[in-house]
Amino acid sequence: MPGLRVKLALALVATSVVTLIAAVGTLVPPLEHRLDQDRVRDMRELARTSELALGRMPASDLRPGARGSRRLVHRIARRVGGRVALFDVHGAEVADTDPERIEPRSQTPERFVDAGFARAGDVRQSVSDGEAIVVVRAHTRAGVRTLVLRKSLDDSRAAASVVRSALPVAGGVGLAVAVILGSVLGFGLLRRLEGLRRAARRLADEGIEEPLDVHAAGRDEVGELAGALELMRARLQAQERGRQAFLSTASHELRTPVASLRGTAELLEEELAGAQPDVEHARVRAAAVSRQAQRLSALADDLLGLGRLDAAIPLVAEPIDLAELAGTLAGEVEPLARAAGVVVRLHSYGAAWALGDPLAVARIIRALLDNALRHGAPPDTELSVTVTTDGETAAVAIRDTGGGVPEADRERIFGRFERATARGAAGFGLGLPIARGLARQLGGDVAVTDAAPGARFTLTLPACVSPLAPEPRMTAQRS
Repeated sequence: MPGLRVKLALALVATSVVTLIAAVGTLVPPLEHRLDQDRVRDMRELARTSELALGRMPASDLRPGARGSRRLVHRIARRVGGRVALFDVHGAEVADTDPERIEPRSQTPERFVDAGFARAGDVRQSVSDGEAIVVVRAHTRAGVRTLVLRKSLDDSRAAASVVRSALPVAGGVGLAVAVILGSVLGFGLLRRLEGLRRAARRLADEGIEEPLDVHAAGRDEVGELAGALELMRARLQAQERGRQAFLSTASHELRTPVASLRGTAELLEEELAGAQPDVEHARVRAAAVSRQAQRLSALADDLLGLGRLDAAIPLVAEPIDLAELAGTLAGEVEPLARAAGVVVRLHSYGAAWALGDPLAVARIIRALLDNALRHGAPPDTELSVTVTTDGETAAVAIRDTGGGVPEADRERIFGRFERATARGAAGFGLGLPIARGLARQLGGDVAVTDAAPGARFTLTLPACVSPLAPEPRMTAQRS
């Protein structure tokens, strides 16, 4: 199968040949026609001028054999470059520039005398057998006279023939130039494409760690292709690193509670296997087992949430009153907050309707509350939950009074298994990534800002009209 270089050369040759044929077919016939029309137009103008000259001549110069008629037709013949003849109203020859020329009856000047003129001053023209003919009937002092101008179109045909002969030469030169330029450009293009092919093959054989040399591919479409390939490699590399980090961190997070659970269970079995089991120690061990099981359950739930988020499972969209939902969730965490010495306060200004999935939105708010209680709210402080709406968006802001989040960590903490170093190391680092992912899937977002002191995590969602609003009543109008 021919390569790209051969295909490119054949395409250039075929394009040049087709262009040459099209040029010959579309240029030469119109050129011949235009040249013929130009000749006829010049002859018509000359015939009009000659008609005026005939009208001013004395009657004695318009008789057969008169010197004035001969001078006139010869002068006209020199200007037209052909044969000119003058006839009287009966078809008798008055003057002819080539009276000795023998022609068939169908081509003699006399046949144009009875050309169907309606009146004096009419002009007739025709082009036949490579000759242009113009006939004018003039009103003179000696009566009506007919002037016939004839010119061969061989010079027009010769000009068109020159053009027709020159086109193949020009086409051949153009074809040679096109092949040379195409070869040069094609060689450079194929060389860069070959570089991309080798780079792609290297990615397949050696992995995606080595970056591609994008600058060597140029700045045209091939360069854009190389840039896209490098961007794809970089994204694959980032995804691979994220996957490895995810597996490493997840296995570590799973190993710790599993090891603790196994050790606690073994100790519990030993204590219960004795002759006099220590019930108090057994209860402590059982509580530790329960805590580790809850920790494993929470991790499994977070991992399942990440899987659903990555699978982009569609969420429902229905009106939600964020004020009511936030109040309910704040009440759920109030016992845990009271045990930590934290007061939860809800600030709401009426209903704040948003469009979203109730379960997903509840999970987002729970994650933000858990994050604030776990990392940001020290004992004897207040945790505020504020619900607002401006008609376009509805928001739930959760503010703590802890150490805040450093500006350098405000985006990093939304990565998977990432934790802000200034806010402690508890938890798995999955709550905030899941919360932001769900919010963005619902058309909103989760962001963190400085609250001085503390940090403020804000959930925003698209606002909607309350479904409980009364419908406008239709009133009847009297006619």
